[in-house]
Amino acid sequence: MKSLGLLTLCTFLLLAEGKQYHPIPTFFHQRDSHGKPLDANRTDFHLKGPFVNQIDIKNNLEASLKVWPEEVENAGQVTILWEGIPNPTSGDRIGYYCPYYDNPAHGLDYIDVTKSPTWQEGYGYYTVKLYNMRSPCAFRYYSGGKTLVAISNKVRFTNGDAFAPLQVHLAMTIKPTEMRVMWVAAKVDSGIKVSYGKTKALGTTQTKFTANTYKASDMCEANANTTGFWDPGYIYDVLLTDLEPNTRYYYSCGTEEFMSPVANFTTPMAAGDKTPFNYIVYGDMGLEPFPEGIETAKLVRQEIDDNDVRFVYHHGDISYARGYAYIWDQWFDLIQPYASLIPYMVGVGNHEQDHMNGHEHDPSNQPNFHPTWFNGYTDSGGECGVPTVHRFHMPDNGLKLYWYSYDYGMVHMVVFSTEHDYRPGSQQYKWLENDLKNVDRKKTPFVIVSGHRPMYCSEYGPVDYKTTIHMQQYVEDLLYEHKVDLGLWAHYHSYERTCKVYRNECREDGILHLMIGSAGKQLDSEKWYKKEWSAYHDRNYGYGRFSVKNSTHIFFEFVQDSIDKVVDSVWITK
Repeated sequence: MKSLGLLTLCTFLLLAEGKQYHPIPTFFHQRDSHGKPLDANRTDFHLKGPFVNQIDIKNNLEASLKVWPEEVENAGQVTILWEGIPNPTSGDRIGYYCPYYDNPAHGLDYIDVTKSPTWQEGYGYYTVKLYNMRSPCAFRYYSGGKTLVAISNKVRFTNGDAFAPLQVHLAMTIKPTEMRVMWVAAKVDSGIKVSYGKTKALGTTQTKFTANTYKASDMCEANANTTGFWDPGYIYDVLLTDLEPNTRYYYSCGTEEFMSPVANFTTPMAAGDKTPFNYIVYGDMGLEPFPEGIETAKLVRQEIDDNDVRFVYHHGDISYARGYAYIWDQWFDLIQPYASLIPYMVGVGNHEQDHMNGHEHDPSNQPNFHPTWFNGYTDSGGECGVPTVHRFHMPDNGLKLYWYSYDYGMVHMVVFSTEHDYRPGSQQYKWLENDLKNVDRKKTPFVIVSGHRPMYCSEYGPVDYKTTIHMQQYVEDLLYEHKVDLGLWAHYHSYERTCKVYRNECREDGILHLMIGSAGKQLDSEKWYKKEWSAYHDRNYGYGRFSVKNSTHIFFEFVQDSIDKVVDSVWITK
């Protein structure tokens, strides 16, 4: 555990209410001798000058640093080899830089040479995984972490450093005849396109697109606008229109020279379509290995083949970048195998949005939401929603990805932001009220409302629990009045299912609540309050699977990652 002197305000407050501090993964996901993740947010992590950046050729004549292979696929492994290092010390570090000419103190990660058993003899090797940051990269050997001894050959990525389409993902709009295709590349002046069709021959091309990016100065606070920033590239957004609902299409995106492999998607079902379908829900993911976020991604990809899953809804706390831009690149690589096949719908969480300063940069353009009972502090690491808003484009019938709704077959899905004002009279409350008033229950008999922080959760946490109580106070009556069937939540890193509940009492006309916040981030360890409305709770990594059977029945299952088995289930009936 870090000392209090190194903690941010948010971290201190999390610890004060019993929650764990979550380290920022280093680029290479390094671990200490106890197997615990190293924290890139440590004040002593980055190299500190003054640097000697001119190699002393006379004293370092034999020194060399090489990377093999010189060209690697995205998320591919390379080996760093060094030899001929004069007078090696335990303070020597090898920094990784993208672009290769970046500031010595701004390395993506640093290798402690003592991890190689032969380091004292002036040579060694280390193997790491690299991600395409849209530029050639290189390693540098610094003696004592300050004096440059050797520079490696440049590492390039297959399919082109700059123009290869990366992070391909899909999103729905409010129309079943549309699909949005998004990806990332370095700036491309022309030739952007999506080719698509009902067969792998494609045949139709859409060349109309939008492209956007963001700078460090666009964000609200450190570390997002300082040491944690790396160029995100350009995010390309192409809308395919005039498609047939509930129909499979094949597509490829990019430029004439650099196109993605041909993939496929199935367009949404129109409102009222009574065809059964399945979808996946989870929150609080991140990048950790088995049985955490990486396992969730693996199992969800398998769900597409095994259960014909039609879309994913990730309700907040997405990549856990928290100001460190490279985590977005790594997380998108993790989900691309399925986000490029089915729509990946998202809502905003505290670790994407919450901030204390720089509110003029907040893309939501909403009043800063900091009532005395709300614990939204510096949780986003200064991002304040900027990367999330640029990287995802949700249906345009609300406010960007903060609040919106869409129909899918027999279900009306509503997303709202628990990080913005939802009290009666607020812009968000008025939108939510109007949306619920206008649901056509003959077409979409099921109404599901979701947000990041839960309206009901029996996990101990005095500050967070105040937020649930106030959400009940301000929003629950509205949901009850409009006969909402289900509330979907996350935020707590656990799983919980309630009875049908209203005003803390189980009742037949109440609302079922599901909290699914265990998709990958470090599980909570707090105790549970004893609440009669808590029907089941679980502390294992996993995700939720919904099977919409007909206009009166939905079957829900919670799948535990480590055993790939259903450990809880419930029927949602009309």
